[in-house]
Amino acid sequence: MPRHLTRLAVVAVALAAAAPYARVTGDYFIQDDFGVVGLLSQKPASYFPRWFVSNWMEDIWGYTPDEIRPFPAVTYQIAALAGAASPVANHLINIAFHAINALLVFGLARSAAGLRTSSALAAALVFAWLPMQAESVAWITGRVDSMPACFYMASVLLFVRWRATAAPSLYGASIVCCFVALFSKQNTITLPVALVLYDLCVQRVPVHPTWRALAPYLPYVALTAAYMALRWALFGEVAREGMMTTDRLGSALLDLSAHLKRTVYGEPGVAMAGVWLGMTVATAVAVICVLAIRFGRRDLRPLVRVAIYFVAVWIALGAVPTLVAGYASPRHMYLASAGWAIGIGIAVEAMLQTRLRWIRWAAAGSAAALLAAYALQLHGVVSQWRARAAVSRQAVLDVQREALAAPEGTLIVAGAPRSSWDFAIPHALRPPFTETDLTRRVSVISHSSLHCCAADQWDRHTRGLLRDWRARADRPPVVALYWNPKTGALSRLTDAQESYLRFVMELLPDTGSSAALDEAILDTFAELVVPRAARPAP
Repeated sequence: MPRHLTRLAVVAVALAAAAPYARVTGDYFIQDDFGVVGLLSQKPASYFPRWFVSNWMEDIWGYTPDEIRPFPAVTYQIAALAGAASPVANHLINIAFHAINALLVFGLARSAAGLRTSSALAAALVFAWLPMQAESVAWITGRVDSMPACFYMASVLLFVRWRATAAPSLYGASIVCCFVALFSKQNTITLPVALVLYDLCVQRVPVHPTWRALAPYLPYVALTAAYMALRWALFGEVAREGMMTTDRLGSALLDLSAHLKRTVYGEPGVAMAGVWLGMTVATAVAVICVLAIRFGRRDLRPLVRVAIYFVAVWIALGAVPTLVAGYASPRHMYLASAGWAIGIGIAVEAMLQTRLRWIRWAAAGSAAALLAAYALQLHGVVSQWRARAAVSRQAVLDVQREALAAPEGTLIVAGAPRSSWDFAIPHALRPPFTETDLTRRVSVISHSSLHCCAADQWDRHTRGLLRDWRARADRPPVVALYWNPKTGALSRLTDAQESYLRFVMELLPDTGSSAALDEAILDTFAELVVPRAARPAP
């Protein structure tokens, strides 16, 4: 294909990756964003070296996470230069990483898989529009997966280009990207294996136990080994291997099954017509690929080898770290999804190389239908993230207004939706998100999922605030605030309007278990606040 068309394809990939997320650039912080941005945006520039030998989140979640991530951390410092209270710079960084990653998929499809520009374009667009990517792009904290994936794929692509050209600069740049990937997230420890298996599966390079054969991999192995030794020294584990109990392995395999379904068919519960269309297209692609191999113009065995590498090896290497993640999240498959996207490109390539014109037309039609299915779902998922951000912004504004207007010592019971405020309290109540530290003026409690820390810590914190409030001689008021998860509409109830609200709050510190305390707070909203909001105005 002429060079100008390749350049046009590059521009198209970058724009296609960024366009679905252009509308989120002004969307507010949600969930973990408050803790992450609140902590990292306040660190001085000189703090950067310390992140190489300590966890980047300190203890803001009530425990010390085993995460050495200096490079993601510094991006939050950079974003804060435009104003820590503004989410715009953080969103632009996320979108930029996603666009670069889509271009890297295009490059891998061209250089590593040997696809023509049209097939590589299909692969890059699939990656860019996968609905599951929204968590890594629309959610500011989701950068923790798109950024390591960027340097992982860049390292592999540079290594592939070095194999083709023997340019030392490419090899050196690949090693640097490996270093950055490792110190972005621990799931990138699979990179040396990815390089070795690429040479074995795709390049058919024999890997003998000789210096000449092993030398290209030694810098990657040395970096990874040093990184793992550092993790052992700091945390007593290399890769959370202590989590691999029999029970955890069973639940992790179930999570992995859900991850793979989400990667192929999209987000559950979103635009189900698109899901079924995607399933139909995927099945049709598989059948047509068989026909393409049967009626192929030339030997398709090289395509089979790259298909094995990207659809089996790459996805497996990207998915294995999810077994020790501790929970399932779409962003955990961000790196692995590049294998699925390139697999689609390989299928398109196989179909384009047949003697039968109708199969070549089917290739274009199948790719277009699959992209349409993904784009439809992606629009819905991005809209969900936008709605969560809008509710989150409204909740912060409402709590701040209430806290500044209420008498000192007022008890505020916050009922924000989990989708907007998971792990947000108390971080969302402090600068840079509010004018002052609201927790110093009022007491804010919530059900456990909105609190930053574990259930036992939430229990002690909540009971302590309730007892202190109950013991005050000036009897400060109670205000319960509830936000509609879809619209952000505020429902407000005070003890002056409903005396039973105060009676319930005074009983809460003596509630038996953490579960009972949590249920009592949730029941307060379900039985007092929400029904009152549903009543017609007099």
